[in-house]
Amino acid sequence: MGSYHNDQPISGEEENPDLLSRKEFSERLAKILLVAPTDDCMTVSLEGDWGYGKTSVINLVKRTLSQQENSPVIVEYNPWLAGKAEALVQDFLVQFSAQLNIPDRPKEGLKASRELLAYSKLFNAMKFIPGVEPWASTVQGVFSAVGGATQKISKLRELDLLGRKKKINSILENLGVSIVVVIDDIDRLTPDEAFQVIRLVKAVADFPGTSFLLSFDPTYLAKSLEKQGIDKSSQYIDKVVQLRIPLPLIAHRDLQNLANIELQNLSEKSLTDSFERDQERLSYLYHRYAKHLIRSPRELKRTFNHLRFVLAQTEGKVCFTDLYCLSILAIKSHEIYQSIKDSPELYVGRKFDDDISFEKREDVIEINKGKRDAILAKCSEKDSIYIGGILKELFPLLDDAAYSMYGSDYDKCGRVASEKRLYTALHYQVPPGSVSDTEIVSFLSGTINREEYLKKAIDEDFVERLFELLQQNIEKASQEDALHSLKAMYYVFFDSDYIKRHEYEFHGFFKFDLYRSIMWLTFSIIESSDQKESFLFELLEEQKALPITADITRRLLLQIGRIETDEPRFKQEQWLPKEKSEEYIELWSGLVMRELLEGDLVDSVHASHIYFIFYRASKEKAKQVFSRWLCEESGLEKVAKLIGRCGSDSTNGPYAEISEESLSELLDYQLLKKLADNELKSSTDNLSTYLQAVYRSISTGDKYYLNDASKGEKF
Repeated sequence: MGSYHNDQPISGEEENPDLLSRKEFSERLAKILLVAPTDDCMTVSLEGDWGYGKTSVINLVKRTLSQQENSPVIVEYNPWLAGKAEALVQDFLVQFSAQLNIPDRPKEGLKASRELLAYSKLFNAMKFIPGVEPWASTVQGVFSAVGGATQKISKLRELDLLGRKKKINSILENLGVSIVVVIDDIDRLTPDEAFQVIRLVKAVADFPGTSFLLSFDPTYLAKSLEKQGIDKSSQYIDKVVQLRIPLPLIAHRDLQNLANIELQNLSEKSLTDSFERDQERLSYLYHRYAKHLIRSPRELKRTFNHLRFVLAQTEGKVCFTDLYCLSILAIKSHEIYQSIKDSPELYVGRKFDDDISFEKREDVIEINKGKRDAILAKCSEKDSIYIGGILKELFPLLDDAAYSMYGSDYDKCGRVASEKRLYTALHYQVPPGSVSDTEIVSFLSGTINREEYLKKAIDEDFVERLFELLQQNIEKASQEDALHSLKAMYYVFFDSDYIKRHEYEFHGFFKFDLYRSIMWLTFSIIESSDQKESFLFELLEEQKALPITADITRRLLLQIGRIETDEPRFKQEQWLPKEKSEEYIELWSGLVMRELLEGDLVDSVHASHIYFIFYRASKEKAKQVFSRWLCEESGLEKVAKLIGRCGSDSTNGPYAEISEESLSELLDYQLLKKLADNELKSSTDNLSTYLQAVYRSISTGDKYYLNDASKGEKF
């Protein structure tokens, strides 16, 4: 495989030639920029879409200028190096002076450089802001700084910007050389920086014998100026730029030649020989769709970078034409490419590894038409018709005719209309933050080390995606495999630093909730199991599963009516007979009591969650725990840890909101309040913010946030 492109422009030299027929255009542009040393400043803009080759043309222009008999001094200014918009003026003048090298007249060049440096220092002294009319702000700044004192008139002379500029103009005229200033990539600057660059060209650096070549995307620059309060942005640009030149259009023929070169560089052998009629199909799809979508050299390079990476791992397994078209989709519409990867059923009528579906593919395709159309509608109008065409060619079921002239046995043809070939094309390697379906299946079946894989998910940050795919694939696992998978999750995640961060950082309503995802997955397995009783009681044997078995206990309490609910589904979904539910609840509450009194459950991040179900399951056991703790030296702290986390909101995360009413049945609340008050009076500095918040809530009944012990509002 050939090397990857790093998006470098061409130089125009023999080893890096112009292949887009822009040489003559660049030569004409160079002649315009070559002004006489005594002529007024000339500003020209080279305008085109991002990635259309502006920098390559600039390189051709510089090459042409350097070959002139009386070649000009070429000054290249990179505004990215300035660091911030306020420094652009001074930075430009410093870079300008540093590049003013004149071999024939070194002394004069040095003198000009010194004057330019002195000129640049004035802008720093005056805190000049380019977005404001320069001379008015300067005068105002000077007089506010020095006042009207006679002895400080000399400082005004030192800061005489107009005088300095006239002196520089005279020196530059006497140099007898032309200067061409190139400022490229203005469309990569922030709106504020882009605005300042345009201002400095007109207000600060319109030197004689100097021409400017500004390169930018006109749409971006116009929007940037509008953000700076310029209503008629195009007219504003016209005031600064005397000649606006758009890049010439790139002919399809030239881009096709570039594409042919890229194809040859991919491999020394023919890439379309692996599958029948692939070369013919490639030519057909290129001329009908691809050449209308890939409109710039940058898009072409990015497409082949993507294709080169995929091809290195899938060559011979999927037909080349389909890999090429998928790479085009990846570059032109990432949302469509991602939807194919995440939801293949929208395009082939099947999810990956779904061999037992009874739904007809055509029905699945038709049901999901609205989803596909909504994603396609996000593409630009000029792209959507061609992208839609490619999709129908890749996935014939999207076309009402469902016909392909290049064979209907898609697997045999190596085409991605077969979900097996599509899976290979899309899962060549798992990117960071994601996970493949095959790994999920391996995790569930235990063919890989489950605990190590979950730790890898934490380290590589694909936990959220992991649970999305687990929900989709869990029904394929046997009950034994599902149980082992759940146990691995409980062991790795519960009481880990990872889940603790999640619990205390979870403020928003829509943020990924790891614990809830584990709970939902557990419930999905329970509801689909035909051996619920053995499954549920086996979970009780896992100490690490106490938070989950707490939620199971709550569900059983709802189902047998010990907790009232307005949701009839809880009473309908009977997981266990009533007597078995009572047995389960009794066993669970006994386990919790033992872990609270003899174990370290109170230090778990899930302690409060378990407690609120524990006292509903057995108030008597809860009373016994509190009674023993309040007789111990560290008992108050244990109570606080257990009852403290009452909820979480989007304002400041988890909080304590404790009332006498909620605890009066379980303990002597006045004693608890007295102990909390004593702790707050005697050792606040030594208390964690968590304990401070809980003690204050016990003392006042108000709401306090556990992260910083601040008081919260009641809603």
